[in-house]
Amino acid sequence: MTSAADTASIWHYAVRLWKRPGVTSAALVLQDRHGVSVCLALAALWLADEDVTPDAALAGMLVDTALDWEQQRIAPLRVLRRQASARADWADWKRALQDAELEAERLLLQELAAPLIHRPWPRGQGDRRAWLLLVLPEMAQCESLAKAVTTLLDTCQE
Repeated sequence: MTSAADTASIWHYAVRLWKRPGVTSAALVLQDRHGVSVCLALAALWLADEDVTPDAALAGMLVDTALDWEQQRIAPLRVLRRQASARADWADWKRALQDAELEAERLLLQELAAPLIHRPWPRGQGDRRAWLLLVLPEMAQCESLAKAVTTLLDTCQE
């Protein structure tokens, strides 16, 4: 188990998951078709794998943080990066925007891990699906979102 004070561990966890076959495409379906924060979904998986017991209060803090970061910082970078992709002469700018977007996602993941530093959360019953349902409650009502989450869970199996 990772030290709660080590917020960088969530980044290493996310990078390791991202490299697994199928994870990238499953995560991008969640992002592009369902508007899900990939960082929020990865943080939920990380919490489960850290054996943190699902907690609605913690999930609410994570959702609020992720929504703020996505709207204020990451989405504008993503829009600009996609615009830069349309022109070959903007390739250097696109790469700079990709780097900035990736750094913003790294910082968001650290923000999502930070509550574990400030408060000891109950451990011993980490559950991936339960955590994802807490941070993505709409999946209980949306069959296509639930299917996309299941695909992500299947590709993340260790």
